[in-house]
Amino acid sequence: MSTTATTATTSAQSPFGIGSGLSTAPGATSSSSSANSLNANSFMTLFLAQLQNQDPTNPMQSYELAAQLAQFTTVQELSQAATFLGNLQQYTAAINNGEITSLIGKQVTAQSSTINVSSGSPSALSYTLSAPATVTMTIKDSNGATVNTLNLGSQSAGSYSVPWTGTDSSGNKVADGAYTCTVTATGSDGTSTTVPTGVSGQVYSCNLNNNPPTYILSGPNGIQVPVANVFAVTGKSSTN
Repeated sequence: MSTTATTATTSAQSPFGIGSGLSTAPGATSSSSSANSLNANSFMTLFLAQLQNQDPTNPMQSYELAAQLAQFTTVQELSQAATFLGNLQQYTAAINNGEITSLIGKQVTAQSSTINVSSGSPSALSYTLSAPATVTMTIKDSNGATVNTLNLGSQSAGSYSVPWTGTDSSGNKVADGAYTCTVTATGSDGTSTTVPTGVSGQVYSCNLNNNPPTYILSGPNGIQVPVANVFAVTGKSSTN
C-alpha cells in the first residue's frame, strides 16, 4: 500500500516584517485540507484493510510494513512542523508590526530618490559625497522622461541638498507630482557612480498593507518611503 498525505497550508501574505516582508496578516492560520489530507485514523483503516485483503500466497514483507509506517510518520511530523512555523510566523509579524508603528511621530532619515512637487515647491532631498567629485543630477517625471539636468560641477566630500527648484530645462515650473532624482558623481579617475539620496522628516503614519510597508513623512501628502529604507532615527519631533 502506498500512503500519500497532502498538506495544504493557507496564509494571507502581508508584508508586515521590517525589511524582509516575510510575515502573515493577523487572523491567518495554517490549516490542513480535509479533502486531500490523510490523518492517523484513515491511515490505520487503509492499513488494516490492506492486511486483511492481501494475497495469502504473497503476503506483505515486514520491511514493506515498516516502510509504510515510516512514510506516514514522516508526513505527520512535517504537517505538525508546518503548523508550528505558521504560528511562529504570525507571532513574528505581530512583533514587527509593533516595531513599525513605534516610529510614528519620530524624526527619521530614509533612502529615497523621490521629490514631491506641491504648489510648485519641491520637497527636500539630500546626498553625501565620500570624496571630491563632479556632480550631475537628472530629474525625471513619473513616466521616466527627463525634465531637467543639473550640472553642479566639482564638489568636495560632504553632505549637500539637492538644489532643484521645480523647473524644467527651459526654466518653466513643472506640474505638481512625484519626480525622481538621480545623482551621479564622477571622480578624478573618470569613474562615475550613482550616489544614494535621502529624505528626512517626521513619520506621520505608516501603511502596513503596502508591499513593502511604507512610512509617510511630514504630513498626509508627504513622501512615502519603504520601512526598510529607514537608516537613522534622530528622535521625537517637538511638534504634534
